[in-house]
Amino acid sequence: MRILALQIARMGDVIQTSPMVRALRVRHPNAHIAMMVRPMGLAAAQHNPDLNEVLVYDEDELFLDIRVKDSDRLLQAYRRMEQYIEMIRNGRFDAVYNCTHSLPSAMLIKLAGIPTVVGAHLSDDGQFVLRGRWTTHFFTSVLHREFNDLNLCDLMRLLVEDAPPAQELVLRPKDQDRAFAEALLHEHGVTQDAFVACFQLGASEENKRWPVAQFAGLARLLVARPNTRIFLLGVKDEAPLGNAFEEFAPGIATPLFGKTTIPQAAALLERADVLVTNDTGTMHIAAAAQCPVVLVSVGWVHFRETGPYGDGHFAIERRRTLLGHAQTRESAPENAESVRPEQVLRVMDWAMHYRANPETPLIAEDPLMDQVDVHIARFAPDTCLEWYPALRRPLAERDLIRLAYRYMWLDFLSELTPAREQESLRRLLLCYSPESGGEAQALAARQQPALKNLAQKAEEGIDTTKRLLAALDRKEVKKAQERVERLMRLDEETRILGELHEICKPIVLTARFERDNLEGANPNILAQTTLRIYQDMQAQTRLLQQKLDTVERFWKENRGNLS
Repeated sequence: MRILALQIARMGDVIQTSPMVRALRVRHPNAHIAMMVRPMGLAAAQHNPDLNEVLVYDEDELFLDIRVKDSDRLLQAYRRMEQYIEMIRNGRFDAVYNCTHSLPSAMLIKLAGIPTVVGAHLSDDGQFVLRGRWTTHFFTSVLHREFNDLNLCDLMRLLVEDAPPAQELVLRPKDQDRAFAEALLHEHGVTQDAFVACFQLGASEENKRWPVAQFAGLARLLVARPNTRIFLLGVKDEAPLGNAFEEFAPGIATPLFGKTTIPQAAALLERADVLVTNDTGTMHIAAAAQCPVVLVSVGWVHFRETGPYGDGHFAIERRRTLLGHAQTRESAPENAESVRPEQVLRVMDWAMHYRANPETPLIAEDPLMDQVDVHIARFAPDTCLEWYPALRRPLAERDLIRLAYRYMWLDFLSELTPAREQESLRRLLLCYSPESGGEAQALAARQQPALKNLAQKAEEGIDTTKRLLAALDRKEVKKAQERVERLMRLDEETRILGELHEICKPIVLTARFERDNLEGANPNILAQTTLRIYQDMQAQTRLLQQKLDTVERFWKENRGNLS
């Protein structure tokens, strides 16, 4: 069997795709597995031993040719695309897993003619469609991120049918990379017993950056401790951030901007004790290198979704009114600065403690950590990564909705066993204040009327669609038109329900996306697909109601054991 994984996004995305590749390797040990990446992801793919082949797709050059509006360059772009299509065709792939979910990637796959597609694809009539059981949820989760409790690595891994657990990122430095890192540390006088901290000052967007002055403040606290060394990682273009750091903390850290390749950075991070970072690709390199990560989560960051994948990483962010909310507008500087260096230092100490004592419960009550939330990444019994509160706090309404959705999607799409769900729930609720029990029960009860209404809308959609199918079978055009008009009104009523009640939003948006992307022109097939969408909506809503009941019942029965 020959399988292609298509990941033509950024370098970090290539590393985040490695759990899916590992799942494919476990499921198909003798398969030829290739990955197509952009040049920025080439080194990460080349250092993944689960891959047999790496193909390069230079999208930047292609798009530059198109945007110039010159006929010769446009012809060049056409020929370049022909070459990529031919490259894939020559691979004679039986299946492709498209993790990019873009229109260009879907077009590329369609033109290459691969028989089996999981992920974004084009239908025979040119419609953008999604293939695979988890694909629609993966694609639409960005529309309701505050209620997504699953890391992107798990969402990609679950694209593989019956995906086995793959609880690590894969990027393996080679001997020459480790020799480079050893020589670098020796050059800077780093002894074997030195505490090595690496900082990543940059991020893809300015609002995602913890201020350089705060990093410098953390560095001053660190070097007050004996035998501590600090290295600044990043690409060459991030050197100005290093210059700014030097102004705040002269002579404290060694800048390495543009001086390491991706595998060399991975080798250095294998030796490092910790990486303190913004949300950026270096974070994923560190996770793959088994280096503890402390993510300072500011700006448009949703660490549950994009944070470091692996056991024992930490995320710290300022406490927000809407817990679990991903920032959707630019943060004011004071919000980023509200995470203080001494708080990050405390989290670093927790990370070191956890690394040495992974079985020790880490539920902290600490006055220093007022106004921040801290979470630790661990793999839950449901096999997916979970971010557990490291600072015990009350269970908020969005926490409740998010975890109910987690278990609903895992059950609906992967048949989560009751035993795993119960143990996952127990471990998570241990991290919340016991007095949350009564409030959680009240919150769960408050959500049920909206969900009951949504289930009724789904039931009406099922009934109306069945009547539509009957009218089509009897060729009763007028009645069929009436049913279609009722379905259109029902879609609008459902949309409003999703706007008014946040708990309904993920299910409503998922169904609307599927309804807006119906495939083909045959009325009977369209109606049959619509029926399946409403049936799924009803099943998801009823399952979500059950999950809320499960949480409420768990609190009631175990409240005394959660202290």
